[in-house]
Amino acid sequence: MKNIFHLLLIFLSFSLLIYSCDPQEEKPQDNTPPEEVTNLIATAGDSKVILEWNEPSDEDFAQVQITFEPKNDLVQPIPLSPGFPSKEIQGLINGTEYTFTVKTVDKNANKSVGSIVKETPIAAEILTGEMTDSRDGKRYKTIKIGEQVWMAENLKYLPDGANFSANNVGSNTTNYTNHYYVYGLDNGGTMDDVNSDPSVKENYNKYGIMYNWFAAINMPNNVTDTTSLKTYLQSATALKGIAPEGWHLPTDEDFKVLEATLGMSAETADKTSYRNDNSEGMKLKTETSWLENSGTDEVGFALLPSGRWKKDKFQFLTEYAYLWTSSLSHFNIKTDGDGNEYVETRAWLRYVKYNNNGVGRAAWEHFNGYAIRCVKDNE
Repeated sequence: MKNIFHLLLIFLSFSLLIYSCDPQEEKPQDNTPPEEVTNLIATAGDSKVILEWNEPSDEDFAQVQITFEPKNDLVQPIPLSPGFPSKEIQGLINGTEYTFTVKTVDKNANKSVGSIVKETPIAAEILTGEMTDSRDGKRYKTIKIGEQVWMAENLKYLPDGANFSANNVGSNTTNYTNHYYVYGLDNGGTMDDVNSDPSVKENYNKYGIMYNWFAAINMPNNVTDTTSLKTYLQSATALKGIAPEGWHLPTDEDFKVLEATLGMSAETADKTSYRNDNSEGMKLKTETSWLENSGTDEVGFALLPSGRWKKDKFQFLTEYAYLWTSSLSHFNIKTDGDGNEYVETRAWLRYVKYNNNGVGRAAWEHFNGYAIRCVKDNE
């Protein structure tokens, strides 16, 4: 027993000697903050400011934290993980200068002093005007919203030699034809037919013409299939469509610029269905004419519930507004009632409903008849 006890003491002594010769030293706490962000800029908008920066290259960089003065209801600091070098701060007061501080934080919670930038949000510039379509002499009200100039009325242009289609005539399958509709003109016809029916004439004067997408992009006669349609779209770098001289059929991006001016974030604008950051639909709609008078027409866009044509009927007058863009979304392979395959073209549009405060974004069938609002070319 005594020998075992001595052996145990020797073993413990040897273990302690080894430990004392190879100590595991603790690493000192990192108290050095990460580098600051660089190239910090602020861009003013309507009731908002957009911040952008370059992130530091520190390996332990964990996030940025944004604070600003004067404060509002937003919880501060606002944290952002690496890979998100921008932030849109909304709910600000136009005409008030804000001071923004962007600090960097590492994994040990060390914070930098922070980079500072100042900016003052500004209200969107809204200027009314008029333009004349030289093709038929029709005059349209216009509105400048931010940096864009839009028609404040729906387009009413019918090309020379074209007639209005009846409500049972369209380009539902492989028919590559342009179609024009006036709400309630069930049998189609000419402007004489429009003028001969008081209710149809009222719809034309108030809501304009509804175009299928082929008519909206002013598709030429030599486009007869998907291949030639693609060629036409690719050759038209800035697709004017059926717009007057100096104007063009708005793109999906044109509408996103308008929505941003109204207070919609870029992240929201890229989504589909109804999008609503700051009641953008309310700001576009007229105060009257809707099933429920829900618009404020805050920016003078004067959007009316013109309804639509779809397949074989007119729908949703006083309930919905639909507006085409020139932007192709995709092609669908479909099958008709006889089992024959055909290609369906889908393009981006915007829509607003009487009882919804947002703006819808979707890619729907080319054959639908929707209204058009043209936007002025950049000078």
